[in-house]
Amino acid sequence: MRLLVFLAVGVLLLASAAFASDQNLVTRFERAVGESVKEQLIATYGGKAQIPLHEHLKLEAIFNRLTSVVSGNEDYSLTILDSYEINAFSLPGGYIFLTKGLLKLAGSDEQRIAGALAHEIAHVANKHGMNALWRRLGLSVLLEVGKFVLEVTMTEAVHAATQALIDVLQSGYSREAELEADYHAQKYMMMAGFDPAGLIHVLSDLQRLPQSQEVGAVFRSHPDPGIRIQQLLETLSDYWLSPQPIAGNVEAAEPKRGDPLNRFLIVDRSPGGETTARSYTLYDQQNQDFVGWLDGLTVNDLAFAPDGSLIAAGVWEKGIGDVWIWNRQGKVVERWKLGYTSPIDNLHFDPSSSMLVYQLRNMNGVEIWVGYLGEVTRLKLSCRLDAELVAWQESGLVLKDRAGSYYRIQAPRAEPIRLADPIPQVIERKQRLVPQVGQDANGLFRLTPPGNSGF
Repeated sequence: MRLLVFLAVGVLLLASAAFASDQNLVTRFERAVGESVKEQLIATYGGKAQIPLHEHLKLEAIFNRLTSVVSGNEDYSLTILDSYEINAFSLPGGYIFLTKGLLKLAGSDEQRIAGALAHEIAHVANKHGMNALWRRLGLSVLLEVGKFVLEVTMTEAVHAATQALIDVLQSGYSREAELEADYHAQKYMMMAGFDPAGLIHVLSDLQRLPQSQEVGAVFRSHPDPGIRIQQLLETLSDYWLSPQPIAGNVEAAEPKRGDPLNRFLIVDRSPGGETTARSYTLYDQQNQDFVGWLDGLTVNDLAFAPDGSLIAAGVWEKGIGDVWIWNRQGKVVERWKLGYTSPIDNLHFDPSSSMLVYQLRNMNGVEIWVGYLGEVTRLKLSCRLDAELVAWQESGLVLKDRAGSYYRIQAPRAEPIRLADPIPQVIERKQRLVPQVGQDANGLFRLTPPGNSGF
């Protein structure tokens, strides 16, 4: 037994020394193992998917932007698997896989696709596959790797590692590895010009899937999406820049209240007009009456989307503060059940109408929160200022402190994918039937359906 222990230690020392002196040796071994499993994965999942050219170019652009910001000497490649199972994989050596099912779940949202890809890239960059492999293989493969280091064939080592890696993929990475991959994925997304919230959005999609939905074992074995979302929300605000003083003329920062389409007027119905608890409603100038949708609600603030399509309100109901969002026809399209025990006010849409910022007042002062429309993402911004929200401009959030000084908070930049040489989509020409023209017995011209000779 002691001889076996000494032998194992000796092999480890030899392997460590050789690997340290020749990093290319490690890379070749990882790629050999990844390549060996790659073909099996492709066969298991129905082969490589054939996707439309525009979608392929878009995926390639997202993938290249992400891999360009990752340090290391990996040669990354992306394969789309022809399966509608919702799944994603990564293999040592830089092999990344997404299924058609996952792409269908993400839709055309670049941020969601980038989130899924960034997570798998983070697994490779942080050696999660190889680390799990060493733990699963134990002493036997170390002996084989030791033989390889001593310039003996590595065939048996690669074979053993391949079988173990398949087991790792089926059982999934550890909770710690998954959470670490999420953390680094957000960082890669920010560096590559994507919104780090995209990963949260795709996780929320997974969380909402019915139990009957075909989701791959890799996702089933991951930590609960709710746990991952909570961690990602805690770090998401770190990617918003700290408040910076605004110099020069800031008059343009003052908010423009009211309906941009000039139909509705915001009316203050607060008792006395100067009470702390505000109460607003809308007057419809077209119908010359107050709208009925706000009846019975205490509305602390109202805000219109820049294009006027949506109306958001901080609603105070039974001692609870929530956010309600209506369309122009008075239909509630979203209701954020936030459950705050303080009123919500000072709402502002972002210029793209995809996010909403609001203030929450409590004993600790003013908190600034941002929510994404249509998503579960709500984050508290770290703003160490005694300041009020003023507006949301193209350049970022604008705040004003008690001394009258202005500050700006910038959101993470999200640069859309622009294909350098877009190839026009070909419109398929279909054979069309042409109606027949003829004269009837009275000499009048008539049109009849194709093939009908009823003149």
